[in-house]
Amino acid sequence: MNDKKYWFFGTPLIAFGRGSLNFLQDIPGNKVFIVTDPGIVKLGLINYVTDKLKKYKKKFKIFDQVEPDPKEETVIKGAEICREFKPDLIIGLGGGSSIDAAKAILFLYEKPDMNLDELYPFNKCQLNTKLLAIPTTSGTGAETTWAIIITRKMPDGSDFKMELASRELVPNYAIVDPIFTIKLPPKMTASTGFDALSHAWECLVSAFKNEFSDGLAIQAIKLIREYLPKAYKNGEDIEAREKMHIAACMAGLSFGNANVIMGHSIGHALGAVFHKPHGLTVGVVLPYVLQFVSNDPESNYSKQILSQCAKMLGIAKWDDSDELAVKKVIKDIKNLMDEVEFPKTIGEMGISKKELNEKIELIVSKIIDSQSSTTSPRAASPAEYKKILLYAFEGKDIDF
Repeated sequence: MNDKKYWFFGTPLIAFGRGSLNFLQDIPGNKVFIVTDPGIVKLGLINYVTDKLKKYKKKFKIFDQVEPDPKEETVIKGAEICREFKPDLIIGLGGGSSIDAAKAILFLYEKPDMNLDELYPFNKCQLNTKLLAIPTTSGTGAETTWAIIITRKMPDGSDFKMELASRELVPNYAIVDPIFTIKLPPKMTASTGFDALSHAWECLVSAFKNEFSDGLAIQAIKLIREYLPKAYKNGEDIEAREKMHIAACMAGLSFGNANVIMGHSIGHALGAVFHKPHGLTVGVVLPYVLQFVSNDPESNYSKQILSQCAKMLGIAKWDDSDELAVKKVIKDIKNLMDEVEFPKTIGEMGISKKELNEKIELIVSKIIDSQSSTTSPRAASPAEYKKILLYAFEGKDIDF
């Protein structure tokens, strides 16, 4: 008899707030392998970390070759260099790309006879090296999750975003210090902010939602609605940066334990085909995806959840109908888009109708292959995915 009628809530030990980088002195490990990207080095953000490591007399080696949407070849190369250095602590420093690359490098470093295809939730890895994640953007929540997105080049020449996951690769530690986000440009502040917002709204209706994830998601939305415009308008507003950094971490904890839905499947596919930033693609489709799941002809599940959350957040009134409350959610998201000059359609992302039509079959095939769509409260057919994409291009409300 199977007695497993329970779930888990995975989380790193999180140090957060201004000055939390000092937690580095308390983390075990004397040989540190830092996984990051060239931009972090160029901006001097890596110095915040290396200066501390020098102060605490820890040896370190930097691998700074991570690109946006990290490639499989990159993490294989990083693992080889890591194997030569033999660290006892790996740090992922950067946005989601660097942190995801650090997770994959850790796996390949310890398991040289395995490949990324063997990195899935039910395969126990038994890893020993500790992992610390230090996010430099307020969006991905990668510092808290078991998810790893790595890009593989397919035989037809197209890119495919592998959605990998292992509970053992939830970082052991996370440092969420707003000092890293002060120099984040307004456009990236908006894009990463909408990544976090998408995590929070999507996981509220996910099939794996739970009481722990709900509370974190609602608080994350509350903080993002208040502080994203402030951080966008004044990047040196340290309070806004701190609140956004915490909100993104909370949204990461939420979706890392509840999963996202089809919005991320669509976003991953658009990003893989058109090479657009992840926060941009998932953020643009968020209103359309929420409309689609709330229009489910067979269930009021999503509509009722979105309505209740809207009322708790003060977006809707307590005596509003569920239909009206959902409409207010969509309007609230679009108002926030306007405040931070975020595109509201696929067309505004710089993709032409001709390009979308030419690639739509490929996009839909990648959406269907995505695991995130499996936890959506309402399934979509290939024809419906095409329709969602076309509506999102035009900016039309989903009416099906």
